Amino acid sequence: MSLFWELLYLFKKTPWDTGITPPEIVAMIESGKVPIGRALDLGCGTGTNAITLARQGFEVIGIDLSRRALALARRKVRAAQLADRVRLECGDVTLLRRWVPDDSLDFAFDIGCFHNLNAEARRRYVSALTAVLKPGAVYMLYAFEPQADRRGVAPDEIAALFDPAYRLDTLRRGSDRRGRGSAWYTLIKREV
Repeated sequence: MSLFWELLYLFKKTPWDTGITPPEIVAMIESGKVPIGRALDLGCGTGTNAITLARQGFEVIGIDLSRRALALARRKVRAAQLADRVRLECGDVTLLRRWVPDDSLDFAFDIGCFHNLNAEARRRYVSALTAVLKPGAVYMLYAFEPQADRRGVAPDEIAALFDPAYRLDTLRRGSDRRGRGSAWYTLIKREV
C-alpha cells in the first residue's frame, strides 16, 4: 500500500494536499475546547496541519506511510523553523505506541486516512488511538462515506468502533468538491 502513496506524491496526484488547514480544525483550536498541548496528525502528508498546530503552540507528532510526503513535510517544517515542535514519523497509524506514550495526547485528528483502512486495521487504529489520548481529549475525523467505487466509512460504523470509549460531540455531513459524501466527526474520549 505504501508504494501506492509514494506514486501519488511522486506524480503530484494529491488533490487532498491543498496546503490549507481545514477551517474545522482551525475553529476547534480557536474555540478553546482543546488545551494547547500535545497533538497527533494521523496521515499527516506534507505537514500543513502539523505546522498550523505548531504555530499555535502545540507539540505535534505527524505520522504517514509515504516517505516522499514526509520528506516534503520535513522541508516545510524546517522552513517554518518549527523543527523543535513537530516530529514526523514514517509508519503504520495502527501502531501508535511506537511513537506516542500512553495517555499523553490532548488532541488528534485524521483528515482522510481512516476511511482508507480495511476493517481489521480500523479496529487496531481505534485501539491504538484510545491508548494514547488523555481522558477528555478531542479527536476529529474527516472521512468519505461508502460509495460503490470507493472505500469509505458510514456513521453507524464510526459509532460501533468508537463506542463506548468515546462520545460523539458533533457530526457534520457534507460533500467534497466532486460531490462525494463525507463527514466531519468530533469525538471526545470518555473519562475512565
